[in-house]
Amino acid sequence: MDLKDMLSGIAVVIDDKIEDDQDENEDLIFKIVEQLERKRKVPFCKVKEMPPEDTWPNLLQAASFILLDWKLWPTAASQLERAGIKKNIEFIEQAKDYFVPVLIFTNEDPEDIKSALPHDVYQEETAGESFVFIQRKGELLPDGELDLSGVEQWMKNNASVYALKTWERVFHDAKKELFSSMYAKSPDWPMVFWKAYRDDGVDPSSSLTHLINDNLRGRMHTDAFEAEILGAAPAEVPRDELRALIGEVSLRRQNTLPKDEIGCGDLFRIKAKFLLNIRPECDCVARHGQNVGDVEVYCVEGRRISDGKLHELYRNGHFNERVWESIAFSIHERKSIQFDFRKLHVKKFSELRDQRIGRLLHPYLTRIQQRYALYLQRQGLPRIPEAAVSPAPTAPDTP
Repeated sequence: MDLKDMLSGIAVVIDDKIEDDQDENEDLIFKIVEQLERKRKVPFCKVKEMPPEDTWPNLLQAASFILLDWKLWPTAASQLERAGIKKNIEFIEQAKDYFVPVLIFTNEDPEDIKSALPHDVYQEETAGESFVFIQRKGELLPDGELDLSGVEQWMKNNASVYALKTWERVFHDAKKELFSSMYAKSPDWPMVFWKAYRDDGVDPSSSLTHLINDNLRGRMHTDAFEAEILGAAPAEVPRDELRALIGEVSLRRQNTLPKDEIGCGDLFRIKAKFLLNIRPECDCVARHGQNVGDVEVYCVEGRRISDGKLHELYRNGHFNERVWESIAFSIHERKSIQFDFRKLHVKKFSELRDQRIGRLLHPYLTRIQQRYALYLQRQGLPRIPEAAVSPAPTAPDTP
């Protein structure tokens, strides 16, 4: 991927000089933006001062990246400077929440900016991993021509930013293909599926969301990421970070789940005990006027397993599990849960609704389902005599 792809989409420039008369003001931001518009075909939203805070969410949702001038206040206005720095930091922190790259192009000393930024926003020792890039405006135009090699190198060294921009490009291509194709078949296609889901008794909003997501995934190219960028061995990652990453991709949090939607993989916590719903998705739907709270869920019981026990069971990347159990690694607060198939609870959803903490995702859920099916349908065999597998006795030496 080249820089043009990585900086595609609408950009926002916030600079107190951007709306000045260019004939009277030769600030370099004019040349930077002009060359990005002309040579890189980047459309810009241009503002002279920090936008009102209540507009930040909409702005950040639409922005591909931000060009931010650090000093948005008059020279030698110390009180305004403190307020301006505070507002800049608040904006950058919110941009971080939306994971929008922020390029600070400034006439100031970059070291002053770095020292003003909080540690959780910018760390000098890990600048290549930050979503904030800082450079003097003059360094971007060494010979009058825009030089973005520093930005390009920063993005390629920053795995998170590179993955985000690459995924966005692939996602937008898939979205265009999907919605154009569906519209060509019928402009009312969302209503058609909504009615079908409603007639089937399932939650139509959730089902339509799954339909769109599944079809987007089927249309997204999977060869967009480059090995030379992401394939380098990263620095040693602390154990807690590894566990947190695994937990993040294996469990969907409760605050993202529809309140009245029951799903296979729903995880409930009752004090020290966990219950995992393994009832098939189609049987978790309230039908024929049934109240969703009266739908029964089939839950296997689980409890946290200690790190010492985990270490004992670990074998070549997996855990040595007995036929009646399955271990879900690091799915809750960086702790692992050991599910016992012998302890099955049938409960109404209304009894557990307020205790739900999330939903286990594929392939972690699928593995537990497969192991439970194997346990449920296993065929016992007669015990094999120990003497049959013990080492054969050796013949005594003859004199």
